[in-house]
Amino acid sequence: MTPLERVGTVLQGGIPDRVPAAPLVCGAARRVYGVTYEEWSQDGEIMAKSMLQAQDLIGFDGILGLVDLSVEAADFGQKMVYPVEDTAHPDYDDPFVKTPDDYFKIESMDPTKAPRMKEVLKYYDIIANERAATVPIMGFVYAPLGILSMMRGAENLFRDCYKNKEAVIKAEETITSVLIEYIKAIGKTGAHAVVLDTLFASQSIMRKTMWQEIEGPFTTQLANAIRDSGMMVMVHNCGNGIYFDVQIEAMQPIAISFAYTPDDCADMHELKAKYGKKTCLCGYVSPAQYAFLGSPEEMKQECKKQIEELGKDGGFILATGCEFPPNGSLMNAIAMMEAAELYGKY
Repeated sequence: MTPLERVGTVLQGGIPDRVPAAPLVCGAARRVYGVTYEEWSQDGEIMAKSMLQAQDLIGFDGILGLVDLSVEAADFGQKMVYPVEDTAHPDYDDPFVKTPDDYFKIESMDPTKAPRMKEVLKYYDIIANERAATVPIMGFVYAPLGILSMMRGAENLFRDCYKNKEAVIKAEETITSVLIEYIKAIGKTGAHAVVLDTLFASQSIMRKTMWQEIEGPFTTQLANAIRDSGMMVMVHNCGNGIYFDVQIEAMQPIAISFAYTPDDCADMHELKAKYGKKTCLCGYVSPAQYAFLGSPEEMKQECKKQIEELGKDGGFILATGCEFPPNGSLMNAIAMMEAAELYGKY
């Protein structure tokens, strides 16, 4: 089976030749191509060439088009820092939203002409032209509250959700309208899916009812736009105690990528029993413990354990619970793929 056939079979509820595996190599791909993070994060052609070489080397079963969590925020006006060998991030000393009144200064724009999003679209276009016939291509979109956290700071944003809710929601409306156009543009590249990062929909950050009120309706709009553009809806949330139930209700995702058990499950066995027929489960290897600090053999043994926990009867994609560490050992990414071959046969 090709990676596209393997993943497609799982997503449709079938049994493939083996468990699909995706170590979520994103920024780490730059090391295969031999460029700095600063170069990689700002040039769509370099992103694409790096990812294509990484996929050739490692053989992962899906390409996730995450660049960094600040792509959209930068185009809404957030000042950025581009380290030479680390992930691009907001200038934390100069947030765009300095006071609640600044939420109203966030303006609409054309994502196809915005400096960073247009480079990401170029990236998706190149890799889709090269690999979409055989490898799943997944675009990446940060949900509105995530974008605002890049522009306001998470602590201040959380406080504003209580004290300045109307301002936050107004900003989300503007952001969502732009993201819908961004999603349409991603669909035109030939990507198969879009992954929505909904970090705030987790027990570690926000009450479930608050998320349903403040961000949930906007994620529904985004999910509908993804499907209307001919792509599949996937969700990524690496928060602790994520809300599977309300996210499934809001977005009807074909798959959820996670790092920890949901708020309503005691362990992974309960997760499989409760949600394994409602959505495909993607996870949940710790990037820090096994991709960064662990050895290839430790990675293989952890993958074996997780395949035994969640792989029975299909509906499971072995993956890291979040992005593969940009400076993690690529030998551990290869070890994940070897574990899928060794232990993932049905």
